[in-house]
Amino acid sequence: MGLRPHGRAYDEPEGASQAPAPEASLTIEGMQVVPRLAIEPMREEDIATVQAIEKEIFLTPWPKNAYHRELSQNRQASYMVMRENGEIAGYGGLWKVFHEAHVTTIGVRAKDQNKGYGRALFAALIQRSYALGARWITLEVRPSNDHAIRLYEAFGFKAIGRRRGYYTDNGEDALIMWSDSIHAPAFKRTFKEMLRTIPIAVAGVGDEPPPGYPER
Repeated sequence: MGLRPHGRAYDEPEGASQAPAPEASLTIEGMQVVPRLAIEPMREEDIATVQAIEKEIFLTPWPKNAYHRELSQNRQASYMVMRENGEIAGYGGLWKVFHEAHVTTIGVRAKDQNKGYGRALFAALIQRSYALGARWITLEVRPSNDHAIRLYEAFGFKAIGRRRGYYTDNGEDALIMWSDSIHAPAFKRTFKEMLRTIPIAVAGVGDEPPPGYPER
């Protein structure tokens, strides 16, 4: 499941801190090991692994130095990784520009897809948008990526237009999706419901919206 909406800055070839949830621990339930999962800020030393995952799941991974520039030079950027027992299983990022959070990338390594990891990562990006003071969230996604579109729609996002021929690898359009105001009661209710559907415990993703969201 490559869920990349797009990479606005690097598609050619694309603060406030959040309170962490109690850490998911490694336990035994019968004979099944429950992995420890955590959302953490992306670091320079994570980039090689993130790029390896990109090459595995995307037709057009970001250029080699893109993440280095994002982490070191782009003050609007916020990137995170999901660690499973210390190993990076997924990643995501966004730009905060004025009142808009623009999701730039999200992906989960192939062997961990269809486990709820992408849902947890997207929830973490929404929580980060709240923490940064955004009012809306937007992203682009390939129209052929039905799985990603269904995920975003479940969080309350709507398609509002297309960018023709946006993806350079095959000329596919980009579907533009937006949230309603993330401070609107209806969006917050949907977000709360989606948090409760995440099938795994992930440190950094709570089961309730953070307190103090302004009613707007």
